[in-house]
Amino acid sequence: MPHISIVSPVYNEASATIKTLVERLVRAITNITDDYEIILIDDGSHNDAWESICAIAAVNPMIKGIRLARNFGQHSAIAAGLDHTSGDWVVVMDSDLQDRPEVIPELYRMAKNGYDAVFVERMARPEGISYRFLAATFYRLFNFLASDDYQRKHGNFSIISRDVVEALRIVPDRDRFYGGTVRWLGFRRTSIAATHGERFSGKPTYNLRGRFRFALQLIVGYSTRLLYVAIALGLAMSLASFVLAADIVIYKLTNPALPVPGWPSVMTAVFFTAGVTNIMLGLIGIYIADLVERSKGRPHYVVHKRLGDLPGTTTSTVPLLGKKHRATRPLAS
Repeated sequence: MPHISIVSPVYNEASATIKTLVERLVRAITNITDDYEIILIDDGSHNDAWESICAIAAVNPMIKGIRLARNFGQHSAIAAGLDHTSGDWVVVMDSDLQDRPEVIPELYRMAKNGYDAVFVERMARPEGISYRFLAATFYRLFNFLASDDYQRKHGNFSIISRDVVEALRIVPDRDRFYGGTVRWLGFRRTSIAATHGERFSGKPTYNLRGRFRFALQLIVGYSTRLLYVAIALGLAMSLASFVLAADIVIYKLTNPALPVPGWPSVMTAVFFTAGVTNIMLGLIGIYIADLVERSKGRPHYVVHKRLGDLPGTTTSTVPLLGKKHRATRPLAS
């Protein structure tokens, strides 16, 4: 069993990026221990990322690879890595080198002070004004709806103990959110501040549409407050209708000779009521759709190929009718 495992999802990263990542990881980890493993998870890349991982693994037996059958998303890829890791300590990080491998020794030293999870608080992160505004808005909304205090500067870059890994493995959430789930689990955790690195090459694979879809999944998957917001909106509408009705009655009593404006007020009320009703039905529909997806019992990811001597199976553990099923068919590398 290795002392430290590195889990890093890879999606469409260039060969030079993967090679540099491994070189810097090896230099950083060997300052701590020679007993390590580096698990790179190819999350359905469309370029030669898997071939690059295979070439590096052929030279260094400490490098291991997992290739998913398609792109399941970054957090599902992290889950796949955690399901196949066996280290006493596990470092989770991105593969684009914005998470600097040189920070790992500091993470490890802090974890050895009695912490089960240590996250990196990203400092001096290069972000545009629009991205900072959207990210800040999302995290304020997410923390309000989820009754949490998740920090925007905390990404996936972290080190967790074997106890946390084993706890993460039994969480059946379909919509994976690594950082949020670790917070939910509890354990003793802290953070360190570290300068955020620059992307080695290429462009980020997350676009605005993908970020919005992921944000919606998190809000629905981690909170039911959205439904209560819909109820509050409905109550506010009812109160507004009573106020408007009272205003019409008072208008008629104080101006008995004047006709009450009918068509505009009626149509305004109808459109307003129908619009808000559709919004509330849409929110309920999102939750129902999420329940339907969960009831299908589909795995969080499917492994296509593996490199190295890795524990694990072809699919993740998924809840189904109150039981846990795991594929047991051996997987050829």
